[in-house]
Amino acid sequence: MPPNRTYDERALLLQIAEGDAMSFGILTKHHWPQVYGTALRLTKSPEQAKDLAQEMFMKLWNSRHRLPEVENINTYIYVAARNLVMDFMEKKVFHPSNIQNLTDYLTDNSAEHPLTSLEFKELEQTVSAAIQALPEKTRRVFELHRFAGKSHKEIAALLDISEVSSKTYIVRALRDIRVYLSKHAGDNPLLLVFLLGKFF
Repeated sequence: MPPNRTYDERALLLQIAEGDAMSFGILTKHHWPQVYGTALRLTKSPEQAKDLAQEMFMKLWNSRHRLPEVENINTYIYVAARNLVMDFMEKKVFHPSNIQNLTDYLTDNSAEHPLTSLEFKELEQTVSAAIQALPEKTRRVFELHRFAGKSHKEIAALLDISEVSSKTYIVRALRDIRVYLSKHAGDNPLLLVFLLGKFF
């Protein structure tokens, strides 16, 4: 008679919750390909995928007391891995900059470079155009998250989508905006980096 996988899995989770490192090693070895594969598929970087997989399992260990409540560990781990990668991708696309640096830059250089203010306005308009060029649903999620300060949970409730979908829309929006800016931002990358801090 084959072993009862559900029973074994449940017992394993209970042992991990009690701090059994060996049981956690078994769980990690079993689910590593799934987590690493998910991260690799989204990041396209073996090194980054490995780092994210390690981080996911570290978080799983640190929250091991919750494992007895998990009904389906496969789904739980998949969702946790996907959310972690989505968060990473969202933060990676644009790095926030200090808007005060931009203010100082404009003030200090306005006399020497009279076109600076005009360049700033043009770049600001380009970012706005990039946002407006997004597909309607993507733009709606982006505006709610970035400008209205809504969490993914709140957006999911407002638009009747899942939290994972909300994060996916944000990643797509940032990707599309970056592509748009690369085509329309002109030849002032330093100012563009500063400007992005205002929006992201």
